[in-house]
Amino acid sequence: MLWQVFLPLCKPALGVAGVLGFIMIWDQYLLPLIAAKDPTDYTVTVALSILRTDPEVGSGVVLAGAVIALVPSLIVYLLLQRSLVTGIAAGATKG
Repeated sequence: MLWQVFLPLCKPALGVAGVLGFIMIWDQYLLPLIAAKDPTDYTVTVALSILRTDPEVGSGVVLAGAVIALVPSLIVYLLLQRSLVTGIAAGATKG
């Protein structure tokens, strides 16, 4: 019953939770900034903010890093786009 009824009905909601959860975790800034003491342990977002404040680094390097940081979120969104749209539309309609 779980595999034939419940899980197919929950698939859109699980897709929405998966996409939003991944993007939330991938873009975290404050926790990695506090927890990482060594610069080699910084996440992409923390490293980009440190690169942005360095006067020797050009804006092209920071923009290239931002594109690299965007790619995993974009891939997850594109893979689960149908589930995301279905889940949001299912929650917006009545009945």
